[in-house]
Amino acid sequence: METKKEIKKNWFHRLMFGLNILSAVALLFSYAASSISPEKIWWLAFFGLGYGTLLFINFLFALFWMSARSKKSILSLIIIVCGAGKIFNIFEIHYFSSEPVHKKEGAFPIKVMSFNVRLFDLYNWMHNSETREKIFDFLSKESPDILCLQEYYTNDSIKSGFKNNDTLKKIIPAAYSNIEYSTTQRETYHWGIAMFSKLPIISKQAVHFQATGGNIFIYSDVLVGSDTVRVYNAHLESIRFRQQDYKFIENLGSDVEQDEVKESLNILSRLKPAFIKRARQVEVLHQHIKESPYPVIVCGDFNDTPSSYTFSRICDGLEDSFRESGSGPGKTYAGAFPSFRIDYILHDPKFTSAGYRTIHEKLSDHYPISCWIEKR
Repeated sequence: METKKEIKKNWFHRLMFGLNILSAVALLFSYAASSISPEKIWWLAFFGLGYGTLLFINFLFALFWMSARSKKSILSLIIIVCGAGKIFNIFEIHYFSSEPVHKKEGAFPIKVMSFNVRLFDLYNWMHNSETREKIFDFLSKESPDILCLQEYYTNDSIKSGFKNNDTLKKIIPAAYSNIEYSTTQRETYHWGIAMFSKLPIISKQAVHFQATGGNIFIYSDVLVGSDTVRVYNAHLESIRFRQQDYKFIENLGSDVEQDEVKESLNILSRLKPAFIKRARQVEVLHQHIKESPYPVIVCGDFNDTPSSYTFSRICDGLEDSFRESGSGPGKTYAGAFPSFRIDYILHDPKFTSAGYRTIHEKLSDHYPISCWIEKR
């Protein structure tokens, strides 16, 4: 006959195994999220977003059952092993990933950087009047051959302190540029996306996902020595959180009173349309990349994680520079929302990357990323 202690233990183990099954199924859903478009099953994208957390929970369950000397640990271990390759999308280890020692001007290898500059802190989100100048100092010091900027802003008026087009062309010597605006007000205030290059741009184009405003991508055909490379810079649909959403996230776990159910539902209501819009946008971008007559480099803020349909679709047929030469956690988002890797530099398999870095300079709500691209 079982003692009370044994009964409690058995019920506890049953409860834990029930939760273990739920977490294992959720992790499987997160795997499926990268293969199924949110246009078909939108709720799977939520599990893709939570892949890192679900992986950690299943790992804890495996440890729990192993400590209890139970074969139930096999469940989570099998599920983790099934998606083991995805782990390296969020954490990589490369002990030897150095930058090139000899660099010939105008030829491979080339240094590529992608950075969401958050309008150069136009609205003083960073509470620091020097943020814009710090960004320029940083870019001048890094001196990439190709610089892709998202959430770009410039003001053409004579008295403006944000004539960023002119400033950036001074920072990147003899710069060629491809700048496209999604929104313009009063003829001089411009919001959009930009690419600056030390290397000649022989043709360029922009693709708008909608008639006015909204997200866009641009591409530039760049001469690197005797080779032509098509460089994409993309900014895909963001979640468009309101200020109160960010405050709610910041105050979680604190003593601040807030309606957690209502605010959580508000956040979920913003995530769903963003998932679906990105799914539509990524099909346009993917097709464009497939039809490129030249090998490609794809930079940008995709606003989605490596476990997402967005990433797997764009990365189809391309190499991920973080996977190839990065090290440590890959997170690039630096805002209030839980940190994810949402900024990328991808490239054609004809190239290889070295010295990938996520540069932890707090100049925006994104960290800049860079790497060296070389021909194989």
